[in-house]
This record gives sequence, C-alpha cells and structure tokens, in this order.
Amino acid sequence: MTIQDQVFLAIVGWKENRGGGVAGTESVMNVIINRAKTRNTDPYTECVKPLQFSSLTAAGDPELIEWPNRNNSADWQAWQEALNLASQATVGTLEDTTGGATLYYAPATIAKDPQHQNFRLPDGTVIPFPRDWNLQAVTYTCTIESQVFFRE
Repeated sequence: MTIQDQVFLAIVGWKENRGGGVAGTESVMNVIINRAKTRNTDPYTECVKPLQFSSLTAAGDPELIEWPNRNNSADWQAWQEALNLASQATVGTLEDTTGGATLYYAPATIAKDPQHQNFRLPDGTVIPFPRDWNLQAVTYTCTIESQVFFRE
C-alpha cells in the first residue's frame, strides 16, 4: 500500500462516517480495502471511482467541501483517528469489522418511496434498499453506526 492509498483511506473514512466515531470510520476503510482485494486494485483507485464514495466524488454532496479542521478539536481528533486507522491498514493490522463487506449505505438517507424495494434485517426491522442495487446479488453482513453492510 502506498502513501497515496493511506491518505485516501483516511480522508474517505473521515468524510464518509466520522459521525460514527472510530467504528464508523474503520468500517468505511474496511469496505475500501475489501473492494481493492476483490477487484485486484488499490485503495486509491477505489476511493476515486466516480460516485462510489459520494463525499469525494459526487457533485453537490455537502461533504465535498469538508476537510479536517485543526481549530475544531472534535474534528481534528476524528482526523487523527482516521490517520491512525489508515496506518494500521497500511501494515495489515486493521481488523475487518464488516465481515468482508464491499458495499454499505445509510438507510436513513433513502427517502420513503414506493419504488424502493425493502430489506429485512435479521432483527426484523424493514429498511429501504437502494434502487440501483441487486438484492439477490448481495449478502447482509452487519450494521455499524447506522450503516448497513453487504458482501457482493
């Protein structure tokens, strides 16, 4: 893994789920690493693919303008934690807490729409499922910090 991979793991992990603390940031990094392994690429390539991580590549996403702010202690601490997790990933010691997930989303971000298919979590909770995903092609692995994870 290169320094470029490490920096992009940190920034995408930080942007995508810093509200989820260390567990949220780590889970995003796990997905990036799992995608890179599955697709025989690298973390940088996975991070910059168009519309894969909206906080980095989707026009209009409010996270595009967000960057770590040294003057905001909580923000800066989250960034330092993201750098630490990315460093662990670089040396191969970052635990995969997602069960090999290559996809994730936050159900709360999907507007109620009768066109959406639904997914039933193991606890029985029914959540909206992304319209452009194939429900039959994925396996649920876990929920971490309000995000649901799937393996292709």
